[in-house]
Amino acid sequence: MSQRLSGTIVPLLTPFAEDESLDAPGLRQLVEFVLEQGADGLMPTALTGEGPLLTADERLGVWDVVFEAVDRRVPVVPAVISTTTREAVRLVRAAEQRGAAAVMVAPILPELYAARAHDDIVAFHAEVADATALPLLLFNYPSLTGVDLTPPLVARLAEIPRVAYIKESSGDVRRVHAIQRLVGERVEVVCGAPNVALESLALGCRAWITGILNAAPRSGRQLVRAVRERGDLALARAIYATQILPLVDVIGATCNPVGTIKAAVRARGVAVGVPRRPGRDLDAAGRERLLALMAAVSATEAEVEGRLSP
Repeated sequence: MSQRLSGTIVPLLTPFAEDESLDAPGLRQLVEFVLEQGADGLMPTALTGEGPLLTADERLGVWDVVFEAVDRRVPVVPAVISTTTREAVRLVRAAEQRGAAAVMVAPILPELYAARAHDDIVAFHAEVADATALPLLLFNYPSLTGVDLTPPLVARLAEIPRVAYIKESSGDVRRVHAIQRLVGERVEVVCGAPNVALESLALGCRAWITGILNAAPRSGRQLVRAVRERGDLALARAIYATQILPLVDVIGATCNPVGTIKAAVRARGVAVGVPRRPGRDLDAAGRERLLALMAAVSATEAEVEGRLSP
């Protein structure tokens, strides 16, 4: 697929069996759920998918299940989060062979005593770009990678021909317009956080990638439609306040994003298991709270769908 990425791209959870092996049937069920609910694209093995906790073979196994299940219905954008350039190049080539629409790449490059030089960041992305014909999606998540892709650094990276997008996950919505003013159309900013989505979409972001879209893919799609297709900010604010931010609040209270999102998806009837250790499930009270919340979200989604219908 060669179309530009847009809409909601779900960073898929990775379902595990009780022995922590990949639950392929659970993953297929999740793919069907989010697509039926309106997802515009899928991203396996990102942080929400516990990608850094997977072995190289497990990561490829997840990709194989997702590509087969999707069967070219929507773009698939695998996430490559790697500590070495060599491994990133190998994985990016594997993604291209499987038919990826693009690939998100992020180097984990913390120095032992000091911050990694920007030259190293540029060299990593340039070498990965040289190894593939795919568009690259940068990933700005400083607490993971050890480097902040500031707007001036993004401008440097924009000189690499295959760099086409940046998933801006710092949570600072000012980054959207700062990058846009520096690089214009050369690199498209993708909203990468749940709690600046309305603001980022209003600033011109065409795509949104965040973990809660596993649990509320229809709500995410409704927010994008309200802003980008209808220009109805009053409706968008209502969707944001009642269908998106309450789930963000639960994640903030639990300090357990993957466990919370998996519990929320299970509350919607999709068996995705619990996080790989040292991750953990929510306690019984947290699970009950999510059952009530997701039931309320589902009911509101049905009402909003009527308001968005032609």
